[in-house]
Amino acid sequence: MPPAQPAPAAGAIDPTEVQIGTPNGPGLYVAPAGTEMPENTWDDWEDPWRIFGYLSEDGPTVGQSTDSTDITPWQSVVPIRSIITARSVTLQFVLWQLNEHTLAMYFDTDVSTPDTDGLLNMEVRSDSPQHLYAVGIDAADAERVLRIGFTRASLTDAGDMQIERGSAVPLDVTLSALDDSGLLANILLGPPEDPDEARRAARSAAKSAKVA
Repeated sequence: MPPAQPAPAAGAIDPTEVQIGTPNGPGLYVAPAGTEMPENTWDDWEDPWRIFGYLSEDGPTVGQSTDSTDITPWQSVVPIRSIITARSVTLQFVLWQLNEHTLAMYFDTDVSTPDTDGLLNMEVRSDSPQHLYAVGIDAADAERVLRIGFTRASLTDAGDMQIERGSAVPLDVTLSALDDSGLLANILLGPPEDPDEARRAARSAAKSAKVA
């Protein structure tokens, strides 16, 4: 008997799984800490989610970092385990719209209400508590939508505000996900429309075509 052939490797080379980072509508949303993002990839981002405006052409960047400790036995110079001792998930973006909400996030201060004449007077104080947010990004490519959200996040870094002739004034913001009963982030990847609704619409169209 010929020797048994090994099973083929699992998985496949699939170009439809290559995701392009095009914004799905406004693309960036912010809400009060604890606000849950949509439970699927086709529902709208409803109140209290707020559209957070234009970003620089680089778009948002999701980052991860970990700290670890190696466990090395007495009998070896090679670790037998590596244990993660700390983990960080971040979302960085550069805001291009200047208003009471974007400036408050950049300076980690309270949102000030503009006067009736349009004047915004915002105080950056040393005795102000750190502010918490829920934040979500929404990207789409062909027939797939990618959504990533943090239910609790805070400002951990802010880049320079370079006020330069001929360029948009940037608000470079980095938010870090905070623990929310064990949850750091939600990641959704799926169709842009409700599959059940699409199937019902297809059946209805087929019935109409038969009647005609």
